[in-house]
Amino acid sequence: MQRTLLVLLSLSLLLFSCKEKESSTGNDKTVTKEAPALKVNGLIAGEQILSDQLTATGTILANEEVEVKSEISGKITDIYFKEGSVVQKGQILLKLNDDDLQAQMKKLKIELKLLDVQESRQKQLLSASAISKEEYDMTKTNLDLLKANMDILQIELDKTKIASPTNGIIGLKYVSPGSFINSSTNIATIQNVNPLKLEFSIPEKYNALIKAGSKILFTTAGSSQQWNATVYAKEPKIDATTRSTKVRATFSNKGSLVMPGSFADVRVPLGEKTRGIMIPTIAFIPDIQGAKVFLCKGGKAVSASVTAGIRTDKEIQIVDGIQPGDTVITSGILLLKPDAPVSVIIEKPVR
Repeated sequence: MQRTLLVLLSLSLLLFSCKEKESSTGNDKTVTKEAPALKVNGLIAGEQILSDQLTATGTILANEEVEVKSEISGKITDIYFKEGSVVQKGQILLKLNDDDLQAQMKKLKIELKLLDVQESRQKQLLSASAISKEEYDMTKTNLDLLKANMDILQIELDKTKIASPTNGIIGLKYVSPGSFINSSTNIATIQNVNPLKLEFSIPEKYNALIKAGSKILFTTAGSSQQWNATVYAKEPKIDATTRSTKVRATFSNKGSLVMPGSFADVRVPLGEKTRGIMIPTIAFIPDIQGAKVFLCKGGKAVSASVTAGIRTDKEIQIVDGIQPGDTVITSGILLLKPDAPVSVIIEKPVR
């Protein structure tokens, strides 16, 4: 009887151990299950009528911008301009100490006077055959050399008077009387602000639509006033990195209402409506190796390289990399990884 009880107890323990192992094994299988799908929003890509104007961002440039610098080294004795004032081309802005140059000029003038008298006398003696032609030629050569040296010295003296190289408004000064300056010292900057220039870039596919004489519209930050500008030049090549072309336009700035360096929202009329795929800007991911978006294919997130076109405040055109009917993921972008399982809630695009 006792032997029977021992056998039954041993069988019970063995059965309990097997069930525990199966339970443990079942738990392990649960751990290795695939992570739950991430819930995200998305939209079905489709072609639509695009705006008949191209939007871009630009920068306002001065018509001419010059840093005022000295060609020679020296100590400033006088400054003749006021910061923020209008200056004219050729107007003297400041003066450098020229005492040593003036002393040299005084010496040369004395030498010139003596040599001039000597040349005049030898010329008379030559006509009377009292001296040789070689003697006169030597004196005449020395006289010409002295005059040439005086011309060189006069150029150095003129450089001590620093003049405005262009018309415009002179900015803040970075020197004071008594300062010692050289050719690398920035004295001030002059901006010619009427007219002004507008610089912006356009995608490669629209390059042929923009040419010299094209009219554009723009507004500046902090102002609702709309300005008109006329394209006058563009780069003769496409930037291989951005696949865009740099364009410059000019416009009148009477009253100096716009300042160089301002940010500008540019609108370029294209002349005709086109069709294309637009996606929300938030779904567009700039990358070192090129822009990309996440698509949903087979319940998983798939990274797709894309090329951008027209941009607006909320949307961006995709000219390559997406086909009509693709599901573009528009939320949870930072949490996505390639091949991650996703559950997409399709939303209607907001126009």
